[in-house]
Amino acid sequence: MKDTMKHHIEELQTSAARMLVLNSDNSMLISYFKDLKNKLEYLYELNEMDNQANWTEIQNAFNSILKIDTELTEVDLKIKVKEAQIPKTGIVTIKMY
Repeated sequence: MKDTMKHHIEELQTSAARMLVLNSDNSMLISYFKDLKNKLEYLYELNEMDNQANWTEIQNAFNSILKIDTELTEVDLKIKVKEAQIPKTGIVTIKMY
């Protein structure tokens, strides 16, 4: 499944790059295909990240926290990717209601 997703993302990246070249005279399409290219790169990285993190363990920890306190309204999860003097944080918000 992971390899299939990787293959499809790579095909879409190639198609987006071609369309960007073919439509280089249209500023709206340039913006669209650049945005598409960035989002495809993000999806590619997320697909690759699956090997680096044990998401099942993270899900199990999340579920156990919810079982301990059923009145929680938010659960914060922090994953340290690398050491840095000035941390740069990306935030993912998931609504489950």
